[in-house]
Amino acid sequence: MNNKLPVKNRWQLATNRNRLLVTDSEQLTLRLATVGFFGLSVGSHAATTWAMLARPDAIKIADPDVIDGTNLNRIRVGWSHVGKRKVDAVATLLADMHPGMTIHTLTETSPTSMETFCRAKPAVSCIVDEIDDIGGKIALRKIARALRIPLISAVDVGENVLLDVERYDTNPDQQMFLGRLPGIETTDIAALDRRERARLIIALVGLAHNSNAMLQSLLEIGKSIDTWPQLGSTATIAGGVIATTVKRVLLGDRVPSGRYALEMDAFLGKVPTVSERRHTRTLISAVKRRFGV
Repeated sequence: MNNKLPVKNRWQLATNRNRLLVTDSEQLTLRLATVGFFGLSVGSHAATTWAMLARPDAIKIADPDVIDGTNLNRIRVGWSHVGKRKVDAVATLLADMHPGMTIHTLTETSPTSMETFCRAKPAVSCIVDEIDDIGGKIALRKIARALRIPLISAVDVGENVLLDVERYDTNPDQQMFLGRLPGIETTDIAALDRRERARLIIALVGLAHNSNAMLQSLLEIGKSIDTWPQLGSTATIAGGVIATTVKRVLLGDRVPSGRYALEMDAFLGKVPTVSERRHTRTLISAVKRRFGV
């Protein structure tokens, strides 16, 4: 029944419960903003949450991959979507959520393609980086710097979420990756082997907010597991954190560049024992030795 309503009426109805948490003028600002979401695992939760919150006129989503069975623990689709492109699956969700929204998709994610995608009208107001490839991450930051727009990125680490905010809009000298990867802009990424790329990602994410289970999993990469594990529950939380941060940044709230950590153990009142802390230090040392971080 509601699908037959005029677009304006649907928009007003769907944003009704945002009031007064979001004022009418703020809702209009969010509606007119175009956010680019790159990487659609965690990024799928961020994009769909953003669509629920902002009801934007346009959204941009990018990912070169198809859905694999191993993606189903953290992407809100079923087995019928395995083998389909992530952008198509997410676009279908978005179109049903907000029929009046124009959805721009990209599957060819070279640096040139991503820059053209971001600049094409409507140009993006903010970039959300949820891709895995370090070369692509560098390219997105160069684009954000050139366009003078903010870049938001979050990583799910076990049950914790680490949020990085890079304000290229307010600081033209903003360091890429908050300075966590010195010299990265002059590094020949294509020449790095798999272990060296893993070392960069671990250096970027850091080890301070990893649980013992997550640290142990890092030691098993290339042995019993191919890559680090992820949880759908944490990916969902990360999507909400990203959407909330994008909202605050675009509405002009003071959100400085920096890393912000949401640790579920601390949030839920769990205090590690002396033995657990000692084991954590041992695991961190082992990870550093293995990957040279």
